[in-house]
Amino acid sequence: MKTAVITGSSSGIGKSICDLILKMGFKVYGISRSSSNYDSPNFVWIQADLADYNSFSHISGQITEDAIDVLVNNAGIAFEQDALDFNEKDFKRLFDINFKAPILLVKELKKKIKQGLVINISSVSDRLVGEKYALYCSSKAALNTYFDVAALEEKNMKIISILPSYIDTPLLRKLQEHNKDFDWNLTMKPEQIAEFVERIINDNKDLSSGAKVIVVSDSLKEDLEYNENLWGYNVTTKELLKVKQN
Repeated sequence: MKTAVITGSSSGIGKSICDLILKMGFKVYGISRSSSNYDSPNFVWIQADLADYNSFSHISGQITEDAIDVLVNNAGIAFEQDALDFNEKDFKRLFDINFKAPILLVKELKKKIKQGLVINISSVSDRLVGEKYALYCSSKAALNTYFDVAALEEKNMKIISILPSYIDTPLLRKLQEHNKDFDWNLTMKPEQIAEFVERIINDNKDLSSGAKVIVVSDSLKEDLEYNENLWGYNVTTKELLKVKQN
């Protein structure tokens, strides 16, 4: 039996991924602060706060298998706050969970992952930024860049980052609870992200380690037309030009 580890398993995307991977016949370790209940003898809940540094050795000690086939870093938080108006407590918790936790978990489980697959559930917000989400967007950009480098260094594991656009999750519901203009018809469902995770697990030969995949629906496909505000300056010719993108 193959083994998977999934963070944020109690709700939203993480719960949908757990449901699907259990159906695939995996033994699944689900990590969350709140209870994760599944009607399956192949599911093991590990209660942990990923903002607590001491959690990672505890998590490792609960996983009895010698090898982990799939690790899904899914847990994440977000809140609205002006870019230059935040407090240290919020800054630390957001980066501890969104950025630090996936890194520390991979580091702690490195020997067990060996030839395994690491899937990071990140966000297209790493490049398509929005007002009030400076900390969230920057945490995802930092995460993706970190694992760009990790993918170059760690030849014995495959790292793929998924960058979804809007998904109808409890987190997004909370963030948009006062926004009467938000169009929920544009959102994707957690089950659709889980289906893509299944596809990556079953067949990822076309994706090299370090690949980032923006995930959209027909309603959100304009997110694939991202065009970075990137310029280049040539000190020899003194030319300042906008960098063309494919």
